[in-house]
Amino acid sequence: MTTFALTVDVWRQPSPDEPGDFVAYDVPDASPEMTVLELIDRINEQLAATGADPIAYDDGCREGVCGKCGVTVDGVAHGPERNAASCMQHLGAYRDGDRVRIEPLRAASFPVKQDLSVDKKALRRVAKEAKFPVAMKALNTAGCISCGACVASCPNGSGQLFVGTLLKELPPLARDDDERRERSAKVLAASEDEFGPCSLLGDCVEVCPAGLPVENLSAVARENLRNRFPRRTQDTPTGR
Repeated sequence: MTTFALTVDVWRQPSPDEPGDFVAYDVPDASPEMTVLELIDRINEQLAATGADPIAYDDGCREGVCGKCGVTVDGVAHGPERNAASCMQHLGAYRDGDRVRIEPLRAASFPVKQDLSVDKKALRRVAKEAKFPVAMKALNTAGCISCGACVASCPNGSGQLFVGTLLKELPPLARDDDERRERSAKVLAASEDEFGPCSLLGDCVEVCPAGLPVENLSAVARENLRNRFPRRTQDTPTGR
């Protein structure tokens, strides 16, 4: 198996209230088949051998479907491979002697808990406004894994791809139009509290592991308009 040496700059931060900084680690035996999370595991093995604290990060299924993992690699949410979760990002593009920078998903709504681990409860708070089981059914139907990469990739910290995807799938799950309006209004209000405005750059669709389409963004504007300008029913004049 081909191996090569990497220098990996990893963000270390003991707690949310303490400052953090990058720490460099040398990995002499990285390989093209290794994933980003496996690279972190390799560094943690080295740290364990010296009795040092391991790097904290969010881990999950390692199959790209649970949405729990997520780091920023060389400035890109999840990593340089398009539409792939961090656990599915391989090191094939790197060469011997390269330097890699790994840091948390960066967004005001995702505060750092420790090192590379972040708090993504903002996504859950928005989803709960649509009634959580209903929201999860809608997101699962769309294929969204709630990883938060769309938020971290946006310079404004917008969650519009997540919110738009949720709003696109919610209408068929409502009993009537009143329930649809009520749910969408609550979701929109919560999303404005949690996330920034859409940047219109489309970076979110490039990092989304589910490959959600940019068209989903339009559901936010559509539901806003439906709530602000509801259709008025008029009585039909008699005799016509």
